[in-house]
Amino acid sequence: MSVEATEGPEMDEKTLFERVEKLRRTVWKRRGVRAPHKPLLLLLALGRVQRGEGRLVLYEDLRDQLKELLQNFGPHRKSYHPENPFWHLRTDALWEIPDEDLARIRGGLKPRRSPHNELLRSTSARGGLPNSIVRLLKRRPELIPEVARRVLDGHFAPSLHEEISESVGLVRDTATAHERERLKRDPNFRHAVLRAYERRCVICNFDMRIDDDLVALEAAHIKLHAAGGPDEVSNGLALCALHHRTFDRGAIGLDQSRDGFRLIVSDLVNGQSEALQSLLAQHGRPIRPPQRTSQRPQPEFVAWHRKTVFRGTPRERRVVSRT
Repeated sequence: MSVEATEGPEMDEKTLFERVEKLRRTVWKRRGVRAPHKPLLLLLALGRVQRGEGRLVLYEDLRDQLKELLQNFGPHRKSYHPENPFWHLRTDALWEIPDEDLARIRGGLKPRRSPHNELLRSTSARGGLPNSIVRLLKRRPELIPEVARRVLDGHFAPSLHEEISESVGLVRDTATAHERERLKRDPNFRHAVLRAYERRCVICNFDMRIDDDLVALEAAHIKLHAAGGPDEVSNGLALCALHHRTFDRGAIGLDQSRDGFRLIVSDLVNGQSEALQSLLAQHGRPIRPPQRTSQRPQPEFVAWHRKTVFRGTPRERRVVSRT
């Protein structure tokens, strides 16, 4: 029987939130490795419901957009496989493929294998949120931004929330990601990190103030809070808004050296702007150290960022001393 024709049990808010939380625990349980594939597909599906689009969508119509999201917001890979979340999100009870589509897919599957890209395309496979979830969200559309918030908070750096939401066509609630993060995390983290780095960006020394208020200077987590990164100075960096965003996107990272840590810039970064040329000039230079040796970034957090967030490979090293 087709899933589309099956009503199934009613969904409630508590059960939906439990499934979203279980997805977070499942995704991060493998030693903190980033795996944003399922969360990105879930956000795409939430955007479709919010815009009033059909519940089911052809894999063929979803593939390119999902692949682009994986390229932009996931760890750097030699290749990207949108077919994996399309198939495997079903195990989290947050995605459905109609029975007749499943039968066609399984007819072409090799034993103990997941469907490859061409099989999903050739079988005209469709997928979407379960009917019970869609009915709940249509009855209570105010839940859509809340579910999206939980997915974003659970899997992505706060500086990326707005960009991801725009990419999947989601209208979020009015509270910004940074405001929510400050409310639910250690309120002393930002103050302690900025004080440790003398209220200047560790890369460019940006320290703009309006009267006595700092503007666009932020405390960035090296290892994401959602991945188990603590609210400790040794897991933080004082970064201006530009360098915070580029750090969270994996355009820049850190490399340990004998005298501390140096900035590395990905070989995937390109452009002609003065701001970019200034960033490239910082490649290989030591970042500003904190006031105390005990406050320096922990190598394990830096290694996590290098492995799971930094994209591509570092450019050829330019060793230049900071003046």
